Amino acid sequence: MSLPNDRETKIYVAGLPWITKTEGLRNYFEQFGEIVYANVVCDRATKRSKGFGFVTFKEAESAKSACEDPNPTIDGRKTSCKLAYLGARVHNNLSNQNVYGFSIFRNQYYWQYYQLYYQHCPWFSTYPY
Repeated sequence: MSLPNDRETKIYVAGLPWITKTEGLRNYFEQFGEIVYANVVCDRATKRSKGFGFVTFKEAESAKSACEDPNPTIDGRKTSCKLAYLGARVHNNLSNQNVYGFSIFRNQYYWQYYQLYYQHCPWFSTYPY
């Protein structure tokens, strides 16, 4: 029997207090089922919690039951809990990408200023953006 993928079993927990460690996160969510992996994300320099973490369960039903209460109280603070794939960012294709799929303009704001500044240059109309 194969394990379900992370999409069904991984949850994202936000709003954790800085004192919460991985063990505290694991202790709270063990009541919902067997945990494969738990992690509180910490700052590399200060080693202090960034206030969010991830828990991966062995079974998808455990993850769903853990998210039934979307605002559990962990270490005395109300947190937010949801399936991790629901909060994943989807990177849309930007209109100013070149043929290689790489863009130096990460948003339209900079692209507009670039167009205004270089519109008088003869090579600008042939630029692949």
